[in-house]
Amino acid sequence: MKYKIQLKLKSSNLESLVLYQFFLKRIFNSINIKFTFFNLPSKKRKITLNKSPHVNKTAREQFQLITYKCVFQLHNFTTELPLKKIFLNKPKTTILKVSKIN
Repeated sequence: MKYKIQLKLKSSNLESLVLYQFFLKRIFNSINIKFTFFNLPSKKRKITLNKSPHVNKTAREQFQLITYKCVFQLHNFTTELPLKKIFLNKPKTTILKVSKIN
């Protein structure tokens, strides 16, 4: 039975996400699985904290959190063997979500 699988990757570390993308592309090419790959727009989130808990409201610090995303769509996927390799070598900084597409 053949079906499509979608892998959504999400990370706050761009380097680890790019290395993991390269790893996935290599695995899929070696097993001859057809796939499409595209990057999603990154999300920026700013957090402002007061340095002093008392009077000084002018003393503030700002932090920026950036989240990077990408998607792999696997076509004509039949076996679950590559998924085991994917989960074993996933970096700790990335979040992987697997879904089935009809």
